[in-house]
Amino acid sequence: MMGETPSLRSTKTLVRGARQLLTLRGPSGPRRGAAMGELGIVTDGAVLIRGGKILEAGPSRRLENLGLARGAHEIDATGRVVMPGFVDSRTQPVSTPAVPARRLEAYAQSVLDGMARHGTTTVATSAGGGLDPSEMLAALRMLSGLNGRPLDVIPDCHIAAPADTEAICTELLPLLARRKLAQMVSVNCEAFDEPVTRRILEQAHSLGFRTTVCAKASAGCVRLAIEVQAAAVVLQRMESAGVADLGLARPVYTLIPPYIYRRRLENAPARALLEAGGAVALASGFGFEHCPTYNMQMVVSLACSEMGMSPAEAISAATINGAHALARGHLCGSLEPSKAADLLLLNVADYRELPAQFGVNHVHMALKNGHVIYREGEVASWAVE
Repeated sequence: MMGETPSLRSTKTLVRGARQLLTLRGPSGPRRGAAMGELGIVTDGAVLIRGGKILEAGPSRRLENLGLARGAHEIDATGRVVMPGFVDSRTQPVSTPAVPARRLEAYAQSVLDGMARHGTTTVATSAGGGLDPSEMLAALRMLSGLNGRPLDVIPDCHIAAPADTEAICTELLPLLARRKLAQMVSVNCEAFDEPVTRRILEQAHSLGFRTTVCAKASAGCVRLAIEVQAAAVVLQRMESAGVADLGLARPVYTLIPPYIYRRRLENAPARALLEAGGAVALASGFGFEHCPTYNMQMVVSLACSEMGMSPAEAISAATINGAHALARGHLCGSLEPSKAADLLLLNVADYRELPAQFGVNHVHMALKNGHVIYREGEVASWAVE
């Protein structure tokens, strides 16, 4: 299936003829408020790739005439939307210590493969919750080993239940930093008193971890996240009045539409945050309670149908702002020079078709670092002629 992809990382690839090329080109920071509706669309667009990075993105005619494009392997995107790969910034694909390690790893690999087929190219994977330190270390070690197979896997140490705070701050977090088994630390702030949450987050920040605050509905937790310079806040619901004054604050607000949908919750704060100038990201939450899907196309669809987001806002939230929620906005999430060549070719002619069909896989091809990691296969007939 992958045979026609050049094997050498120095080989150039030209993806050309896209009916709509969604570059998501914009400022260096996360998209906020009205800017989330701007997708940087190029009609009849192309992307030139070399060494796993984007050299240029723009009109096909201009890129085809570049000297750098000579001899490039071509991928025909005629009639299709081409866009950045999805960045799923909140998942927990494994969480139980009762399963044998090899079986757990095989399951996690199958989940990552499924994510790739549905267009995710970067994913944050949490381990922790109720696990004891040794189990957490084993899970994080396993997740770290899955990086690049085929996605960028960002391991997250998730602290979700009351525990020995001193041991967390002086033993567990320094150990994770030394062994480089996690890149992020997330804390369920509603499981701890405010001083305890603050201490864990400040210690994690001082050790170089990117931090995330998980808050079901607490404005106090959001304000704490702002004070400790957390990269993101995972927010499930909140009264509009509680977020109206928080929109312009530094964190990216990560919302999880499958949770909202399964729980039939009201007060999902998407519109209030957007109208207040906030930066909103979308994640699947797969593996956490009430989050049964890792299909980010479905997440985009639910954000539109259940949370009042426009298709453009939802795509921005599921790509560039997801990258910023992981402090990786300079590496992925948009199709701009020097960023990773993570992109999707979709079986739609207009980006607004993406959320219109519920649960459908529109991905024709997915590229990670310029290499095809998924290509749509043919359906065979069983009928005998």
